[in-house]
Formats: sequence, structure tokens, C-alpha cells
Amino acid sequence: MNPKDFNPFEFPNELLEKAQRPRTSTASALMHIQPRMRWFFDGGKTPVPGSEKALSVLVGKDVEMGEVAWDPMGFSKLFDRNFEFNKRMVYPHVQWLRESELKHGRVCMLAILGIAAQSFGTITPPYPAEHDWTKVLDQCYADPTARVGIVQISAVIMMLDCYFFPFDAWIGQMDREPGDWGFDPLKLSKKPDFDLKAMQLKELKNGRLAMIGMAAAASAIGIPGSVPSLSLGAFASKVASGSSQALCGQTRIAARPMKESSKTTAKYTTQVVLPSLAWLKTGVKSSDLAPTELKARLVAGNDVLIGKTEAGKVFAVGNLCPHINTPMSEGADVIGDVIVCPLHGSSFKTTTGELLDWCPSPPIIGPLTGLIIEKKNLLVFEVREGGFFSSGEIEVLVDTNAKKAYEAYYWKGLLDAQGKDDGTYY
Repeated sequence: MNPKDFNPFEFPNELLEKAQRPRTSTASALMHIQPRMRWFFDGGKTPVPGSEKALSVLVGKDVEMGEVAWDPMGFSKLFDRNFEFNKRMVYPHVQWLRESELKHGRVCMLAILGIAAQSFGTITPPYPAEHDWTKVLDQCYADPTARVGIVQISAVIMMLDCYFFPFDAWIGQMDREPGDWGFDPLKLSKKPDFDLKAMQLKELKNGRLAMIGMAAAASAIGIPGSVPSLSLGAFASKVASGSSQALCGQTRIAARPMKESSKTTAKYTTQVVLPSLAWLKTGVKSSDLAPTELKARLVAGNDVLIGKTEAGKVFAVGNLCPHINTPMSEGADVIGDVIVCPLHGSSFKTTTGELLDWCPSPPIIGPLTGLIIEKKNLLVFEVREGGFFSSGEIEVLVDTNAKKAYEAYYWKGLLDAQGKDDGTYY
């Protein structure tokens, strides 16, 4: 294919025809109008379903689980389920997943070995004599001799990765078994009693354990004391205090000079603030908005999103998605009289704020995040277009005391955490 003729975003006719059909779900309508990505490095191979079936014959798929393949998140099924969606796979085949798992496992096994070796000895001279593995790399960059070693190691890794690059593993048509580089310098596979499946399983299980170990190592550095039993190199100095190791979860607070208590000079209230509704101008004219266009405005402390439906009807809703307060103005789509959150695909009616679909995307992750927050409708504001003297400027009915009410609720909660806001205690 000529790169000049490459158009990465092309709407196939069959998908456009599907998008024009009546839909029962907003999320499904969105999925069918997404553009299709062309791959001009796939070698012309056509992907075919079979990821879940390929998992059933992989080594280690049923470790400690009997005959059932362990895939609680359903990653192996995403390839098959999305095959008819775009004919060019967005989700990887299980071949790519296994290749990635083995590579990460091997890297982590080498890393754990390196941490242990670095803690007990170093190659000196000419390399820096540093036992703390978290500081070694910085010292290597600073040392001229060590920099040459880093360049050599990086060059070898680059050549190996390029030579054994898993072409077509994403679509399940790699010409070798995942992780099989043909590397056997000791000729172990040539022995008559050699069990290949058993050795593959050992490598896989040790790699998984090493990945968990490196995650623990990262936690021990980021959160001192979170892994009390880990005391290699950097952990002995960062986690331990003197000769004793910090207990899990212990936090050391530096001594701070005590300040004299003083009364705040800020004016605030903890009383209940009642709503005060008023029609306020937004600075946006109806003629300034095209169908499906959105504009965000801050009106008397209210974050308002003004837009038009596909039919050209003006609406005003809260700009923050009720899920995790994602700004709807940053990429929300308007389909008919429905607005769709750009982050997790939650959809709401622009007329009533009614929830239609809660966090459907991305698959698995979106629904899981939706379980954390209670389902809510989207805030809707009454809207009108001004008369002749206002030149058609859009007005919304908002609570002018919204900011005061929020601040009063905040101060009451802050003071109640220390005692009642009237000076007494619980």
C-alpha cells in the first residue's frame, strides 16, 4: 500500500448502513459509527476468530484450576467478540497476551536476580560500587565506563527484540509458538527424558511469581514499611530504621514547630443555605451553536453545559458527569437527544437527565468502575432564549446560592470532624 493513499479513518459503507438503523441502546449505536483503522503492516493476513479456543491448549491455562481455563476478566474472549465489529482487531489475540506474559515474566526474573546479586556484591572495578539497586542506574549514567556497558546491553536487547518481534501475534497468526525463541545453548531439549511441557510450566509459574515480587519491590520503595519482610539493598536503608525494620503501615512524621492557635479571619457559615433560583444570561446565543455542538459556561458558581440536539433544540445540563465528575465538555457526543460521557460512555437524556446506560466502555474496566459509584441522573437546567432586546441570548434557571450552600456543607463537615461547630463536642 502507498502511504500517501493511506486514510486511517474510513467509514465503511456497511457500517454506515448499520448506524442508520434503529437502535435500542445508545452505546451500540456509538460502536457502529466508530472509524475503522487500516493496518498496512499486517502482511495482508485476514484475522479469524479463535482466541478463546487457543487459550484452551496453552500451557499453564489451568494451573490449580482443574480443566477450566483461568481468565476471570475475559481477555481471551475480547478478540472473538469484537471480530465482526471492525474486521481489524482492536483487542489482541491470546497469542499476543501469552508472548507479553512470558516476556514480562523473564524480565522480572532477571530483575529479581539482579536485585539479589547487587545487594551482596558488585563488579568493581571499573563499575561503581553501589549495593542499593535503586541508585545504581544513576551512578552508571554518571560513570563513563558504565555508560559504555549500558549502551552495549541496550543494543543487544534492541537487536533481540527486533529479530524475535512477534509479527501477527495480535491477530493470532504468528509463525512460532509464543515465547519460543529457539534459545537452548545447553541442548537440554535434546536429552531423551526432557519434558518440554513441564519446563514451560516451570518458566511460566516462576515468571508470574517474579512479576508479583517486582510489584512488591516497587511498593516497598513507594510506601516504606509496606513489605516488612523485604530488606534487600535499598529496602534495608529505606524501610529499616537503625537495626530494626519498620512495621507495616508505620508512618514516620518529622517534628514540626507548634504554631499558636488563632481564629480564622475568613467569613463563612455552617447554616443550611436555601436555593435561590434566577434566570441568568450565559453569553451564548442560539445562533452560535450548531446541532450537537456544546459550550461550557460557569453561571453563578454552576458548571453548565449548553448545547443543541441533532434536531436543533437547545438544552442545558450539568457539565460534570455524575459518575466521577468528568467534564462533559471535553469530548462528549450528542446523539439525537442523548448526551454520552467521553470517559466511560454513560448516556443521559438531555431533556430529563434520565440515565440510559451506566459506564459501558471500555469493556470490563468501565462496568467495574461503575460499580464503585451509585447510579445517578444528570443534572438538567431549565433553558430559554432571550427576547428581542437580548439578541436571542440563551438564559438558564440556576441556583445563585449553590456556591454558598456547598461551602457551608464543607465547613460544617470540617468542623464536625473536630467537634460540633457550636463549640461543644460529641
